Amino acid sequence: MAEILVIDDQESMRFIISHMLEEKGHQVKSAEDGDQALALLANKSFDLVLADVNMPRLNGLEFLKAVKEKYPKTRVVFITGILEETARIGSENLGLDGLILKPFEKSAALEVIEKVLHS
Repeated sequence: MAEILVIDDQESMRFIISHMLEEKGHQVKSAEDGDQALALLANKSFDLVLADVNMPRLNGLEFLKAVKEKYPKTRVVFITGILEETARIGSENLGLDGLILKPFEKSAALEVIEKVLHS
Protein backbone atom coordinates (compact mmCIF):
# COMPACT_ATOMS: atom_id res chain seq x y z
CA MET A 1 0.00 0.00 0.00
CA ALA A 2 0.95 3.67 -0.20
CA GLU A 3 2.87 5.92 2.16
CA ILE A 4 0.78 9.03 2.74
CA LEU A 5 1.47 12.30 4.56
CA VAL A 6 -1.57 14.06 6.08
CA ILE A 7 -1.28 17.77 6.89
CA ASP A 8 -3.96 19.64 8.81
CA ASP A 9 -3.73 22.13 11.65
CA GLN A 10 -6.74 20.48 13.34
CA GLU A 11 -5.70 17.39 15.29
CA SER A 12 -9.17 15.85 14.96
CA MET A 13 -9.02 16.04 11.13
CA ARG A 14 -5.52 14.51 11.10
CA PHE A 15 -6.83 11.66 13.24
CA ILE A 16 -9.97 11.06 11.14
CA ILE A 17 -8.11 11.10 7.81
CA SER A 18 -5.18 9.03 9.12
CA HIS A 19 -7.51 6.40 10.59
CA MET A 20 -9.52 6.21 7.34
CA LEU A 21 -6.31 5.61 5.36
CA GLU A 22 -4.84 3.13 7.83
CA GLU A 23 -8.05 1.07 7.61
CA LYS A 24 -7.25 0.69 3.90
CA GLY A 25 -3.74 -0.52 4.70
CA HIS A 26 -1.81 2.67 3.95
CA GLN A 27 1.17 3.82 6.03
CA VAL A 28 0.40 7.30 7.35
CA LYS A 29 2.46 10.11 8.87
CA SER A 30 0.97 13.45 9.86
CA ALA A 31 2.03 17.05 10.29
CA GLU A 32 0.22 20.03 11.75
CA ASP A 33 1.44 22.58 9.20
CA GLY A 34 3.29 23.00 5.94
CA ASP A 35 6.64 23.77 7.58
CA GLN A 36 6.54 20.54 9.58
CA ALA A 37 5.49 18.64 6.45
CA LEU A 38 8.39 20.03 4.39
CA ALA A 39 10.79 18.88 7.12
CA LEU A 40 9.32 15.36 6.87
CA LEU A 41 9.55 15.43 3.06
CA ALA A 42 13.23 16.38 3.28
CA ASN A 43 13.95 13.04 4.95
CA LYS A 44 11.41 10.71 3.34
CA SER A 45 9.43 10.43 0.13
CA PHE A 46 5.68 9.86 0.18
CA ASP A 47 3.40 8.46 -2.51
CA LEU A 48 0.79 11.10 -1.70
CA VAL A 49 0.38 14.21 0.42
CA LEU A 50 -3.08 15.25 1.65
CA ALA A 51 -3.01 18.88 2.75
CA ASP A 52 -5.43 21.39 4.17
CA VAL A 53 -5.43 24.76 2.40
CA ASN A 54 -5.89 27.06 5.40
CA MET A 55 -2.93 26.40 7.68
CA PRO A 56 -0.84 28.70 9.87
CA ARG A 57 2.62 29.89 8.78
CA LEU A 58 2.69 28.17 5.37
CA ASN A 59 -0.71 27.88 3.68
CA GLY A 60 -1.68 25.13 1.26
CA LEU A 61 -0.84 27.05 -1.91
CA GLU A 62 2.59 28.05 -0.59
CA PHE A 63 3.16 24.46 0.49
CA LEU A 64 2.08 23.11 -2.91
CA LYS A 65 4.44 25.47 -4.71
CA ALA A 66 7.36 24.44 -2.48
CA VAL A 67 6.63 20.72 -2.92
CA LYS A 68 6.32 20.93 -6.70
CA GLU A 69 9.62 22.87 -6.90
CA LYS A 70 11.60 20.55 -4.60
CA TYR A 71 9.80 17.21 -5.13
CA PRO A 72 8.03 17.45 -8.50
CA LYS A 73 6.93 13.81 -8.59
CA THR A 74 5.12 14.06 -5.24
CA ARG A 75 1.34 13.98 -5.68
CA VAL A 76 -0.66 16.50 -3.65
CA VAL A 77 -4.39 16.49 -2.91
CA PHE A 78 -6.05 19.35 -1.04
CA ILE A 79 -8.70 18.63 1.56
CA THR A 80 -10.50 21.89 2.27
CA GLY A 81 -13.78 23.36 3.42
CA ILE A 82 -13.11 26.67 1.71
CA LEU A 83 -12.73 26.78 -2.04
CA GLU A 84 -12.25 30.19 -3.53
CA GLU A 85 -12.12 30.28 -7.32
CA THR A 86 -8.73 31.98 -7.28
CA ALA A 87 -7.29 29.32 -4.95
CA ARG A 88 -8.63 26.57 -7.22
CA ILE A 89 -7.21 28.14 -10.36
CA GLY A 90 -3.91 28.90 -8.64
CA SER A 91 -3.57 25.38 -7.33
CA GLU A 92 -4.31 23.91 -10.75
CA ASN A 93 -1.57 26.09 -12.22
CA LEU A 94 0.83 24.84 -9.53
CA GLY A 95 0.15 21.18 -10.28
CA LEU A 96 -2.47 20.10 -7.75
CA ASP A 97 -3.33 16.43 -8.32
CA GLY A 98 -6.76 16.31 -6.67
CA LEU A 99 -9.30 18.00 -4.43
CA ILE A 100 -11.55 16.75 -1.64
CA LEU A 101 -14.11 19.19 -0.23
CA LYS A 102 -14.99 19.15 3.49
CA PRO A 103 -17.26 17.84 4.77
CA PHE A 104 -16.54 14.71 2.77
CA GLU A 105 -18.07 11.29 2.47
CA LYS A 106 -15.50 8.63 3.36
CA SER A 107 -16.14 6.62 0.18
CA ALA A 108 -15.89 9.69 -2.06
CA ALA A 109 -12.64 10.82 -0.42
CA LEU A 110 -11.13 7.34 -0.76
CA GLU A 111 -12.16 7.27 -4.42
CA VAL A 112 -10.24 10.50 -5.11
CA ILE A 113 -7.22 9.23 -3.19
CA GLU A 114 -7.14 5.87 -5.01
CA LYS A 115 -7.57 7.60 -8.38
CA VAL A 116 -4.59 9.89 -7.72
CA LEU A 117 -2.46 7.03 -6.37
CA HIS A 118 -3.10 4.97 -9.50
CA SER A 119 -2.75 7.74 -12.08
